[in-house]
Amino acid sequence: GHQRQMQIFGQNPNRIVEGYSEEFETSFLEHMKRSHRFSRVAATVVYNEYINDRHHVHMNSTQWATLTEFIKYLGRTGKCKVEETPKGWFITYIDRDSETLFKERMKNKRIKADMADEEKQEKEIRKQIEKAEQLMQLPTTDSDQPSQ
Repeated sequence: GHQRQMQIFGQNPNRIVEGYSEEFETSFLEHMKRSHRFSRVAATVVYNEYINDRHHVHMNSTQWATLTEFIKYLGRTGKCKVEETPKGWFITYIDRDSETLFKERMKNKRIKADMADEEKQEKEIRKQIEKAEQLMQLPTTDSDQPSQ
């Protein structure tokens, strides 16, 4: 079994490492989302919690050689806020779902505000038109009439 796996790996090592890297990243971030969604937490704490699961993907089967390398990657790609401190690396999960919902709500508010502004402008224009029509209908005096 092991020799067969080594043969498969030898045929396309990049694809296999990419697959494990993607799976590791996804499950690590899923753990962050579940356990530390809004917290700033030490990367080593999260990693130790993650590897407590017997079925976790091992980091040594991924493209990242160290936890620091992986944490920096999460920061570069905008998946986590990353800070290096004297006490080590700290990460904060960036909840894209909540961020997307917030941006959507703000966009909808802007659209509603724009529509309200347009309605106000249309109402003002209608008032001006009515006023102009009323002015044009005023009866003219005899002095305005041309003499014959």
